[in-house]
Amino acid sequence: MSSYQNFYIDKTNPFADTLTTFGLCGLIHRLFNSAQHIINIQDKGGYLQVACNPPVTQQDIQNAAGNIALLKAIKTPKNANQLEELSATVDYEDQKLQVALYFEARKHADKNHPVALPDPPHPHWDIFRAINPAALPGYNSLVLSWHQTRDAQVEIVQLLFDFFSTTPNNLPLALHRWKELDQQYEWGIKAETTGQQLYNPDQGKGQNRTKANGISIGNQSNFWLLEYLKAVGFYEAALTRQVRGAKDRKTFVVSPREMTFYDHRAVLANFVDAMQVSETSTKFDILAAIRYTVALIKYLITNTSERGLFGKQSIKKRLVGGFHTAFYKDLGNAIATMNLSFIALPGWVTLQNADDVRVYTELLEELELLTRQFDETHSDAFNLLQHLRQFVSGDDLAAFFDFTTAYPAYLMGMRERGKYAYQLTAQFVERLIMSTNQRLYAILEREGFHNIASAIRQSTVTAQYYEKKGDHRYDVRYGLGQQLARKARYANDFIVALSEFLHQYNAENAQVKKTRSGPYRLDVQTSDIDDIVELIDEFGAETVAKLLIAYGYARTPREQQDNLPEETLEETLE
Repeated sequence: MSSYQNFYIDKTNPFADTLTTFGLCGLIHRLFNSAQHIINIQDKGGYLQVACNPPVTQQDIQNAAGNIALLKAIKTPKNANQLEELSATVDYEDQKLQVALYFEARKHADKNHPVALPDPPHPHWDIFRAINPAALPGYNSLVLSWHQTRDAQVEIVQLLFDFFSTTPNNLPLALHRWKELDQQYEWGIKAETTGQQLYNPDQGKGQNRTKANGISIGNQSNFWLLEYLKAVGFYEAALTRQVRGAKDRKTFVVSPREMTFYDHRAVLANFVDAMQVSETSTKFDILAAIRYTVALIKYLITNTSERGLFGKQSIKKRLVGGFHTAFYKDLGNAIATMNLSFIALPGWVTLQNADDVRVYTELLEELELLTRQFDETHSDAFNLLQHLRQFVSGDDLAAFFDFTTAYPAYLMGMRERGKYAYQLTAQFVERLIMSTNQRLYAILEREGFHNIASAIRQSTVTAQYYEKKGDHRYDVRYGLGQQLARKARYANDFIVALSEFLHQYNAENAQVKKTRSGPYRLDVQTSDIDDIVELIDEFGAETVAKLLIAYGYARTPREQQDNLPEETLEETLE
């Protein structure tokens, strides 16, 4: 074949096949060695397509022959002798020492008298840690095999390009061609090698056969050139971190819908920078989805004129779907895959104009503030994070309402104990409803809804705040949100419960007016209740109740996050 333009990577294992795709892109990028050549990745359903513009020519392959070293071997005291023939290596112990020196210096750095810090850790340090020790022998074996075949890299690249030029990929033919090359050059490199669990999380030891016709302890084997590309792809498209509080590991692999390799690299670099700190498992999932989306939309707004990415609307459907994830349990000198999943980007993030970038960035950043506060080791926080992950990754508005219904008890409980808890803003709730279900925004437009939500807020979070400051004029209704949520299953029960609360609210207002000086809370009017009844008839009691709770426990723009100045008392009570 004189040139290669389109390549196809069949999907059999999405996690590993995505790594193969990005490994192939890394190889093509090295052949071109120029950002002016466009390498476009597109998900076609049954396969991933890599399109090159202009096509890869035979001359491109000839020019790079013998110089396409895409991986560096990782050197340790135990394997140094085996890697003597390689000039491109990474000394693991040196990198480990560099990390220790850097963070020790940061720990003792004086902010008032800044000094120069040691060089920061290698950008791929977490990948080195993931490879060593469990995957190190297999990884270095791939690097050595590729180095050994450097004099025939023209034929090897052509073999790979021919393999990916048709779909379905003809693996038997590729294996046959490799065996012919191996016999010709007398390398003694077997066509198949053990599939590393780091890149093939579904192929660890145990019951891993496609058809359950027996039980074997051994690993599965794969074509070694494909394993090499997966290792390359791990550097190009994966984020791997240890889970906070454990030696377990979580890996995220970007799942593209349609994106150029150039744009992918730029966004991934910003995303990796934002994910430097280890987190617990569920928080990792949520923060990964949020921070990648923020990195992507910030990139779009600064590169739209040049790259033409703007106007793609739904990021999840048009650009990047999310992440293939794997959770590995640490077993000492080995790892075990405990979970495989897919974390989708928020589908409600749609970009149509420049203002959308600002709106969605603010929404996502507030979601991050909300997420970061939770200690996942506590059951109440864990359950709330589960709801948040389902909402962020599953586009499930019901999950968000499950969160906002359960969150008031956590919010007020934490504040009662004098601990920090983030309070959502009313503007956030409004924007989120507009982004996910515009039909429900009609509820937020009714004056009666706002007045009753304000009554809920004044009887809960606002009253609690002033009680903490010694002002006990109004009672704090700690279980109000849960009570209204329980009654919302049946419309009549909910209306009765809401009416009882509002009656007590107005009665309390009247009592305070008789005994205390102002400012005072505004009473709820019968017209406000009429609005709620009409909304219940149209949208259902549960929907209206969940929105009332979400909005009622959110802070208004005039309120501060942690403290409400005394001069704003009259404003917040209105």
